Amino acid sequence: MNYDALYVNPNGTTQRAHYVPAMITVLAVIAFYALIVPSLLAIFVIFTLLYPAFVLLTRRVRDMGYPVWLILAPLVLMLTTFANQMGYIDMGDGLATIVKWLAYGVFAAFIFCGCISPSRS
Repeated sequence: MNYDALYVNPNGTTQRAHYVPAMITVLAVIAFYALIVPSLLAIFVIFTLLYPAFVLLTRRVRDMGYPVWLILAPLVLMLTTFANQMGYIDMGDGLATIVKWLAYGVFAAFIFCGCISPSRS
């Protein structure tokens, strides 16, 4: 597997052996910016890193034999969270907190399922 196949091209599949190290790399960079660089720059960089993360998830969901439209659930939640953090939408503090943790939980669940599920294609 090369960089374009793992992080750029959403077509095709990614087996678990390639998915796990690639996703760990993306998550490590996200963690670096979330913990070390606390600013709007960090939010923007993390938002940008969602593309390779969702490309990996799309390819892995396809490899597991599930329909790709399932990716819409974590994608919409994460985009809503970032839109709120950047000030594009205002959901209020209570709803924003609920949506944020729901987005993180659903995203983590998809990543975890991709790490443990066997290939079916």
